[in-house]
Amino acid sequence: MLIIRPRPLRRRAAITLGVLGLATLLVGCHSPSGTGRKKSFKDRVYETVRSTVTSAYHDPDAEAKMAHAEELFATESYTDARKIYGDLADNTYNPTGLIEKARFKEAESVRMLGRLPAAVDTYNRLLQDFPAGLYSEQAATRMYAIAELWMKDSLADIEEKENGRAKVRLPKMPNFGDRSKPAIDQEGELLKTLENIAVGAPNASVADKAMFWCGFLHFSHARFEEADHFFSTLVEMYKESPLRQEAAKYAVMAKNNATGGAVYDGQKSAEALQLVHSLEATEPQYTQDKTKSDWLTRQKFAIRIQQAEKDYETAEYYRRTNHPGSAYFYYELVMRRYPGTKFSDLSKTRIEEMERIKAKREADKASGKVSTREQIADGWDRLVGTGKPKTDELIPGKEIVTGPKDKLPTNVPLGYDGR
Repeated sequence: MLIIRPRPLRRRAAITLGVLGLATLLVGCHSPSGTGRKKSFKDRVYETVRSTVTSAYHDPDAEAKMAHAEELFATESYTDARKIYGDLADNTYNPTGLIEKARFKEAESVRMLGRLPAAVDTYNRLLQDFPAGLYSEQAATRMYAIAELWMKDSLADIEEKENGRAKVRLPKMPNFGDRSKPAIDQEGELLKTLENIAVGAPNASVADKAMFWCGFLHFSHARFEEADHFFSTLVEMYKESPLRQEAAKYAVMAKNNATGGAVYDGQKSAEALQLVHSLEATEPQYTQDKTKSDWLTRQKFAIRIQQAEKDYETAEYYRRTNHPGSAYFYYELVMRRYPGTKFSDLSKTRIEEMERIKAKREADKASGKVSTREQIADGWDRLVGTGKPKTDELIPGKEIVTGPKDKLPTNVPLGYDGR
């Protein structure tokens, strides 16, 4: 028996039939615009096709929709109001002022529904689209208030860790029951929210607070480079902020701990020392208050110790690779720059060893104990610098350790809210 199979529909035809079917289902329904009047079948089909293809269109009822959404919001019908606000904000053909207001009111509706993560995303979208808009201050303030709610759990964990009460904890399970908190990675969402406030609304009244807490959370988890970025930015950009002094304190410690040791770049130590000198010159509290003055002195000493260690390790590198001239230069540099430190004493010992070895070799040459072949090989190595590293039995047995550092104050600072 001959079986006739239907030909497959083309993609365009399938889309057309789907749109027409959806339009047929909407026949007899009220208009979703919320204006309260019925529309003809032709108008409803047009709106359905338009919403399927694009959200940018000329809407003559935009003002009427906004008024109706305001009425719904006033009567606490936040779900219906949110839909209308969202449609108005997504339509790029609407006036800019209306779009901005609709986006803010959409975020407000979501917040009133208790869906705080979604509200934060909507507020942040407003800041991205209108960084200097009329509602940027209010959006940043709302985002910071939500971040404060999420921050309580993170600060409690930090306080337990500081007081030694922290225990081994299992990974936190996803939160699908409480819509007021992120489902997963609450602290990550908190950091992202604070950073979006600082970047998206730098002129807002809560921008410095968001930047401070963002730096503090990074600092408490030993992410010193990220903490240094936020604290240093706060010190540079917000001269009148009540958090500036405390941010400068954390910035110095973050820079001093972000070096990674003497074998890494010493730029952070130099920046920390420059910031210390700036505090001495611009902040009278650090010179008049004994506690702050002593703390600043300890920080300077720790920075100088790190710099001395780096220069000493550079000299050690040249000594191990058989470059005595460069090694001698850096040993002398350590002695002159950092007198009174243990690295100055070690450098002095190294120089005495090198001079003693040099005198012995010259005496051996004068007495003929060194053959002509060894003299030529030694001169060639000094000329081209290809000599192999030589073992040195005169290395001091004293272990070299880094300089003293203050205990990291990861305790939760209280009262740093600018209020």
